[in-house]
Amino acid sequence: MIRRPPRSTQGVSSAASDVYKRQLDLVSGAIRPYAGSGVEGIRDGLLDEAHLAQPSGLVVADDRLLVVDSETSSIRSLPLNGQGEVTTVVGTGLFDFGDVDGRGDVVRLQHPLGIAVGEGRVFLVDTFNNKVKVIETSERRVWTFAGDVVAGHIDGAKEDARFHEPGGVGVAHGVLFIADTNNHAIRRVQLETGRVTTLEICDIGE
Repeated sequence: MIRRPPRSTQGVSSAASDVYKRQLDLVSGAIRPYAGSGVEGIRDGLLDEAHLAQPSGLVVADDRLLVVDSETSSIRSLPLNGQGEVTTVVGTGLFDFGDVDGRGDVVRLQHPLGIAVGEGRVFLVDTFNNKVKVIETSERRVWTFAGDVVAGHIDGAKEDARFHEPGGVGVAHGVLFIADTNNHAIRRVQLETGRVTTLEICDIGE
């Protein structure tokens, strides 16, 4: 059980356009495009020449910036030093989507949104497939970690659990937290046991 903390007057927010990833200079406060040409699509290349399509989540892993490029159902990899090229880990096109685990270009996702690193793995929520998946970037391999393509709200073993369009994911203290959007719930997966539970939140009305 978790209790909601008192309201705060401080907060942090972030935003990106449909086809850019933006960079905030913490010294000057200036925001400028970091990657993306402004054209919707999936094309690798130099940071300012690459095409992106609705980038929605990002995380740093293995000295690269991994971006969930939702509209192309792909995962893109960007350099952190402002030099180099954007590459595609998995995903092939604007209209190439599905639910196929595997390696390389055979992999199909469907509008993934969130991504997180923890316990030595990269987790992503394959939103329209109602699943949580693991991506091994060096091998370009993706496999289902929890959930079923059929939407629902079922706790238990991760293979039997069901979600409904999960939109966010994070890892802390050996627990995978999932924002289960259409179930209006926060779900937890104990990474050691693989058991899924629903987080009980109290004092919502206070």
